[in-house]
Amino acid sequence: MDKQSEKKRAKLVKLKNKLLDGQHIQNRQLSTWLGDGAFKQMEGEWKQQQSLRVDLSSPPEEIIEYKERLQKVNLLYSRAENYSRRKRTAAAEDMYHKSEVLAEQLIEFLHEFLQTDQGLQIWFDRLPDENNRGLTPASLPQAINSRSRFNQGGGYADIKKSKREVKIDAVEEAIDALDAIDNPGPTGYEVAARSAHLRAIMKRQE
Repeated sequence: MDKQSEKKRAKLVKLKNKLLDGQHIQNRQLSTWLGDGAFKQMEGEWKQQQSLRVDLSSPPEEIIEYKERLQKVNLLYSRAENYSRRKRTAAAEDMYHKSEVLAEQLIEFLHEFLQTDQGLQIWFDRLPDENNRGLTPASLPQAINSRSRFNQGGGYADIKKSKREVKIDAVEEAIDALDAIDNPGPTGYEVAARSAHLRAIMKRQE
């Protein structure tokens, strides 16, 4: 790595550390050290994140209905738990049963619209249990824009980033690009040679 590249890498590392510390970095600085191409790519990534936020604020009708049905399951299950704590066994069992019936119907509804549009899976923190064994609020799939304490994240939630995180990713990619110049990966010939060597070793061991 030449001196100019070393200087650029050192500056990028400083910018990354400042971002990690929560400090504000002006776009002018980022544009200077990332370069026009990488900076425009970073801006494009942030526009995608903004679009993602719009999508999350306007979920499909299936997701809205799922959340409404799940809320009814939660309500019945909560009542069942309350009756159970108060030693009202018969009432508790009745509510648990009603909750499970609604949960089974909810799972069927989920399977139906996921079969129609598998892309909607990204709206959930997990896939439904194939055997429908999980019929409690804690085990049912949660919409990723839900504030439920049972929400495990995933889906859209995993690709949602803050503006600072987008900047950090851009700086890290620029650092990796400089490092790759000094540490290029193996050539096609080298990969083929290594594979042939491994095959020879395995053959001797047979």
